[in-house]
This record gives sequence, structure tokens and C-alpha cells, in this order.
Amino acid sequence: MAGSRIARRAVAIAAAVACLVLGGACGSPPRAADQSPLRWTFDSPEAVAAAVLDALAANDVERLEALALSETEFRTVVWPELPSSRPERGLPFEYAWGDLHQKSNNALRRLIAREAGRRYHLLAVEFDGESTTYETYTVHRDSRLLIRGEDGAEEQVRLFGSILERGGEFKLFSYVVD
Repeated sequence: MAGSRIARRAVAIAAAVACLVLGGACGSPPRAADQSPLRWTFDSPEAVAAAVLDALAANDVERLEALALSETEFRTVVWPELPSSRPERGLPFEYAWGDLHQKSNNALRRLIAREAGRRYHLLAVEFDGESTTYETYTVHRDSRLLIRGEDGAEEQVRLFGSILERGGEFKLFSYVVD
């Protein structure tokens, strides 16, 4: 009897560990927030900008791509609250995402060609555009960075477009600079 209880307990513990390793695939489904977390978020717009500058200096294309909204993040966090997502508008998600993603990737490629390997010191982040507040997030537009270059000169640059703020966290919206 004691041996079978120990064996059952060992199986139960192994199953629990497997569920944890599989990211909660066993048991109840994840909450909505767990299904669509924003990844690579920061506690301020300055921290977002510093992450972009660090990745540019390292010519880390993969990290630069990861800093911007992903398709899942756009689909689950941003899209549902945009006026263009309303059914009466007739704009398919695939079109909206495809357009944003292509423009952001093109802008990122130009940014990398122009700035990769350069080291800048961030002094400030400002937004020249209007901020738009939706139900669960705000988009701060037209980012402008005040930086100090390797030569010590201060300058203003536009390396990316907007930053999304949600629940006190900040994430790069896209690299599109209009």
C-alpha cells in the first residue's frame, strides 16, 4: 500500500512538473492577459530608446525586430481597440498588420544601414505628435531623441515612430517615422 501511494505521488509530481515545463499546457486555459502579453516592455520611453540604441550599437537585428510589436501583440492588444478594426469598416486584420509590419521592417532596414555600429548616449525622449488614448493603452507619436554622439556633439534624431504605453509599461510600436 505505502509503495503504491509513493508511486502515485511520484506520478502526480512528475505530471505537475511536466505541466510547468510545458508552460501550463495541462489544466485550465491561460487567462487572456497570459495569451497576449507584451514582450520586451520597459518602464519608461527612455528605457525603450536606450534598448534601441544598444541594439543598434551591437548591430543586433534580431533584438531590434523583437523590440517592435509582434503580430500577436498587435492582434490581441492593439487591433481590437482601433477604430479601423470595427466590422463596418471592412478592413481585414491581415491587411492592417501586413501594411504596418512591412513599413516598420523597411524603416528598420534603413535605420540599420544608416546607424548600425554607432554608439550614442541618450539624453532625452520627446514626442512631437499627439498621444492617442484607447481603452487599455496610449500611443505616443513622433518620437524624437536627444542624443550625444561619439564625438560629444548633441543632436536630435528620429530612429523610430511611436511608443505604446500599457499598464505602466512601454513598448516600441514600430520603426515607421512619418
